[in-house]
Amino acid sequence: MIKHQSVKSKENEAKEPHEYVYVGVDLSSRYLDAYIQGKYRRYSNDELGFNKFIRAISTEKIQKPVLVAFESTGSISLYFAEQLDRLHIARNCINPSWIRHYAKSKGRVAKTDKIDSEVIASYAELYKLQADTAMSAAMLRLRQLQRMRSMFIKHRAQLKGALHTYKDEFCQEQIAGQIETLDEKIKSAQLAMEQLIKDDEELQNRYLLYLQVGGIGEKTAKMLLCGLPELGYLNRREIAALVGVAPFNWDSGRRSGKRFARFGRREVRTQLYMCIAATLRMSEDLTQTRYHQLRAKGKSHKVAAIASIRHMIVRLNAQVRDWIASGKPEIKIKKADKKREESKTPEQTVAK
Repeated sequence: MIKHQSVKSKENEAKEPHEYVYVGVDLSSRYLDAYIQGKYRRYSNDELGFNKFIRAISTEKIQKPVLVAFESTGSISLYFAEQLDRLHIARNCINPSWIRHYAKSKGRVAKTDKIDSEVIASYAELYKLQADTAMSAAMLRLRQLQRMRSMFIKHRAQLKGALHTYKDEFCQEQIAGQIETLDEKIKSAQLAMEQLIKDDEELQNRYLLYLQVGGIGEKTAKMLLCGLPELGYLNRREIAALVGVAPFNWDSGRRSGKRFARFGRREVRTQLYMCIAATLRMSEDLTQTRYHQLRAKGKSHKVAAIASIRHMIVRLNAQVRDWIASGKPEIKIKKADKKREESKTPEQTVAK
């Protein structure tokens, strides 16, 4: 494991927030509904419409830098973020549930594209949102590949579950054929992801850094690359809340309720929960020690496991933070990991 001096993680907090002109955009497959300085405008969601939108927010009438705020809507928002990052335009991708709750708090029960774009701009202005860390084109492509692969896996699971319910031979052949086709597509997506990680220096170094943490294997490392690109850029409280393993208070008056871990990114949390089982079989691991300490205090397995996940992700976040602060040096693969990679057959390199 790389050893270097710890660097303070509060550089972003020490900086004064930038002042922006906030532009709210409601994304859909066909339109970009934008709210720019009190005016609503609609653009087509294609190259021509995007160029018109960029010209509108790049006018000399706007004196301050522009921050484009929009909701997270899957592949559409990922592609939109990639376009903005390529042009070095500040942007912030917001959780859609926060926007909906904010609209209700203002009494805006109706929901249209025009209203949504206005509410997004109002939300960004009220909370003085700051720009998200720009992601590379390779990172954004990796996230889209992961989303596509997850979609194929879910579809395959549905077909496998339904296969035994059909007694007709023709129906069984068609479903079995679809399952085989999805198997090939999943393998192709996996190979594309692995090749992308190998070709990109930063992704490769991050991947190797994740593997150095006890309990994290290849599948989890890929999930962290795709599902948690914020690792190293947030403080320990923010990263724990983002994963959904931070306990939140539930108190009112004299009542002191239980603390619950809620919200967060479910796929990442589920994958890390599975890592705890592997970690418990290891010897002299910090996360394993943390788990047994909590169990000795009478905590249930689930409570101890969630706390152990928080311990693991906070420790990993600190290591990535220090790696970034030290100039992102090359990560050397361990000898044991190198032998394991060399001993793999081509069929073993693709995880179904």
